[in-house]
Amino acid sequence: MTDGRLAGRCGLYCGACSIYRAQRDNNEEYLKRVAASLNCPPEKVRCESCMALTEDSWGFDCKIIQCLRKKGMDFCYTCPEYASRSCDKFEELARGYLTDEGVDIRANLERIKKVGAGEWLLEWEMKYKCPSCGKPLSLASRMKRCYHCGADLSGQPNI
Repeated sequence: MTDGRLAGRCGLYCGACSIYRAQRDNNEEYLKRVAASLNCPPEKVRCESCMALTEDSWGFDCKIIQCLRKKGMDFCYTCPEYASRSCDKFEELARGYLTDEGVDIRANLERIKKVGAGEWLLEWEMKYKCPSCGKPLSLASRMKRCYHCGADLSGQPNI
């Protein structure tokens, strides 16, 4: 069953966030790697998804989420600054994810707008699932192997 909270307000799929996955996947080695990449202790690697942030969540102070909260909006695509491409916070984030992860969050938001968050979430849940063990993967899984079962992911079109 898809968790509706995993539709990132900026167009990211929270279910594939390395912080979200590291907290849930019961893989201590992966959790330690994520913590090391964030320069924090493993117990600080925690997030409930940006639709359900708590004060101790990693992204609680995200500038985009703060902006949306202030405006009373759920997704960036509902903001006039998004449509006019005048939101520097969003544009910087979008460029970064496209360059670093190959994820087009603007296209994701357009898809959410078109088909709804539920349908979009089902698409992304399938995209970030190991074809061998069926367990969820993170964006960082663009690595060569599944961190659950060790399956080779290098030939997978979705990863």
